[in-house]
Amino acid sequence: MSPLRRPGAEQKPGRWWTLGGAEVLDMMSVVEQLMDRGRVVHIGSDAQKSMRRMEFVTVVCVLNPGKGGRVFYTRQFADKHMSLFDKLSMETWMSLELALRMNAEFKLPEEKKRIWVHVDANPDTRYDSSNYVKQLAGMVAGSGFPVLVKPDAWCASHVADFAVKNKHRRLGIGDER
Repeated sequence: MSPLRRPGAEQKPGRWWTLGGAEVLDMMSVVEQLMDRGRVVHIGSDAQKSMRRMEFVTVVCVLNPGKGGRVFYTRQFADKHMSLFDKLSMETWMSLELALRMNAEFKLPEEKKRIWVHVDANPDTRYDSSNYVKQLAGMVAGSGFPVLVKPDAWCASHVADFAVKNKHRRLGIGDER
């Protein structure tokens, strides 16, 4: 059984949002159309423990070089009692699973399926996550995707971190003024 639990009614699994707060009803179609136009997709996940549970956020960043990009995110919840390895493995698997799904479902030529997976682990031995970098990055690379780890894994360590901490809401991104 998956350690992920169904979140509250406000965000069911599979629901995707922009940082501006708009729900994206068919994120997969939107991303496929953007990739068909030559955009590159980056996927990353991050987690944060609260008093009651562990909250995971997976983000999809679709870059438009020189013009920014689009960000979509989804939330899932799990029991808060998990080891660092379990948390990092869950984050990596959530990102990899989405990349595999996109690769399988998108009806695009292989040269347009440019999907990078970011792993929120740091090879610097000053950090506990360094013990797991090779295993997590190997899981992604072995599945056929380019992988980035910290400090280069900006999608997981910055964008997903931003979303999991709800910083976009505190900054008023997407709010009408």
